[in-house]
Amino acid sequence: MYSFKSLYFTFFFISLVLCQDVMASRKMADDEVQNVQRAAIESDEDRKRLQQAAVLLAHYEIEARKIIKRIDAGATGEIISEQAKKLLNLSEGVISSAQFRLPQCDAYLAKTMTLKNSLQEISHETLEKDYHQDGALPAAPAECYHAKDLFVHPASVIVLIRDDPALSNTTKSSIKSEITEILVHTEVVRQLVFY
Repeated sequence: MYSFKSLYFTFFFISLVLCQDVMASRKMADDEVQNVQRAAIESDEDRKRLQQAAVLLAHYEIEARKIIKRIDAGATGEIISEQAKKLLNLSEGVISSAQFRLPQCDAYLAKTMTLKNSLQEISHETLEKDYHQDGALPAAPAECYHAKDLFVHPASVIVLIRDDPALSNTTKSSIKSEITEILVHTEVVRQLVFY
């Protein structure tokens, strides 16, 4: 007979494997990244703007990893939610630079940012359908997806915690999956926007 603990760990392991498969399918190959059309960096002001956004992205990664560590350390939902809000704020600067470098993503990313105004009332299911799966977003090339997710995943964390402030094991697992996926997207955004 299986214990609850062994079933939980089995479920958690399967979730991580499935999440990695999804992430691998969303990752862009190097040749795909190289073939993406980007706006030229023509001035020192453009370079400075991108350097500042690159620093924000590095800080974003550090803050994302802190969420996983804080969950493992038993932090409260309020603390994790505040950390996710930091990620939202950091992502805005990175997304602004993505809109500059990838003008074909501008409308898609602008629409994504409107999610911030509905975090108090949007259901997790609607967030998944409309923003993770792009149901409420305009059509855009594949390269736009990665920058969008820098904003959508922390938004998902905030909504998950809003709906389960006590942080059940299922919610903790979902939050870790959201953050793990973020870290895959940051490297793709780095290659698309800053190189």
